[in-house]
Amino acid sequence: MPVNQFRLGYGDERTTRGRALLARVADSGYWMGRYIERAEQIARMMLVSNDVLTGAGGVDEDFGRQIAGDVLRITQSEFMLNDLAPPGNPPERTVIAVTRYVLLDPQNPGSLVNCISKARENARGIREQISNEMWEHINTMYWMMLSTEADTRLEESPQEILRQIMAGSLLFQGLSDQTMEHGQAWMFIGLARHLERVDITCRILAAKCATLARADEAMEESLRVIHWMAVLRSCCCVEAYRRANMGDIDPGRVASFIIFDPMVPRSIHFCVRAALESVDQIRTMLAADTGREAQRILGRLYADLQYPQAIPRPHDDLLTFIEELRSGAAQAALAVQEQWLMRPGNPPVAATAPRSNGLPALATR
Repeated sequence: MPVNQFRLGYGDERTTRGRALLARVADSGYWMGRYIERAEQIARMMLVSNDVLTGAGGVDEDFGRQIAGDVLRITQSEFMLNDLAPPGNPPERTVIAVTRYVLLDPQNPGSLVNCISKARENARGIREQISNEMWEHINTMYWMMLSTEADTRLEESPQEILRQIMAGSLLFQGLSDQTMEHGQAWMFIGLARHLERVDITCRILAAKCATLARADEAMEESLRVIHWMAVLRSCCCVEAYRRANMGDIDPGRVASFIIFDPMVPRSIHFCVRAALESVDQIRTMLAADTGREAQRILGRLYADLQYPQAIPRPHDDLLTFIEELRSGAAQAALAVQEQWLMRPGNPPVAATAPRSNGLPALATR
């Protein structure tokens, strides 16, 4: 009988408390972790974009469309750009339209409200495995997003609701670390979180590089700085970058820092290492010798990231390099799905089926 259809382990003493973890528990915990992390990343990205457009002052229509296009490209909704930000639309209206679509539109499968709903559904399926505090918190986030006041609050103060979502996601992660047994279920949540961060970070870098490549030399230097500062803010590493790199914002240094820095918790290097450690720990706790392919892929990716190298300067080369990193993480996620989670015949990551913008679809279940 295939191991991923029934149990991950067979009562070996190395499994959690001598019990084997059901594949459905691993599956629900994994996807709960991915959707919670994705909700936080979407909220932070929208907060940064809102701040850029409302704080820059006097931005023109083209700049507003660039920011809106980056957000929609990252969330795989670029086809909505002309509907949400038609030519001639003032930047302020573009902000509200894009924010509402990305956050609250139930017809958008990648919207924040759908991410929270899917995370809650997975949490409900494993209530016996997570703490009561975790369930209460994710349930509160869910009803906050579905309340009739959510749209009004978004209209009046989008920054407030975005910060609430970010804080809610961070609190949920803290509750999982402090109130949940650190067994296999907890490890799958952590593995999911770090694989999702690699995916979104690569998307942010790729989207911004593509925007700057299209603008080429026509874009003013001040606007280039704003774009790269937004990347740093979206990855929560502005202060860390400034401590490590004194002086101006240099695109090569920013990309290198976000990719290779081993100490920043949202860098690609850090997240790949953390994902590899989670896979190693899960394999150690399981009696069945599974997960070897995920371990191999992540180990190879981590080896490539351990020694910082020069970032390719031409935009096309840099985009290829970023996509290679994301493809490696997507293959690892696919291996995790096939080896340990439910429905291995329906993989969540279309690693070989890119969309029109060159990026594979967002992982879903």
